[in-house]
Amino acid sequence: MEKDLNCLTETVLAGSPADRPWEGCINSVNYRVPRGVKVSLPRFLAEHIERTEAEKRTAEENAARLASKSRTPIIL
Repeated sequence: MEKDLNCLTETVLAGSPADRPWEGCINSVNYRVPRGVKVSLPRFLAEHIERTEAEKRTAEENAARLASKSRTPIIL
């Protein structure tokens, strides 16, 4: 992950300002990014947040799919 701190990008994280912010620590630097408002971030951080949010959505979808399958009665 190339970290060019001078290369900024504007982004808006999904959610509203009332939702919990995205929080993370990269190389001993803590970040707290609010949701639902436009912010300027280093590109590497915006890309990292995008990847982690996609992984979180995939995990939630898989958990829901597995939970729905576990409630299906077994027919012998």
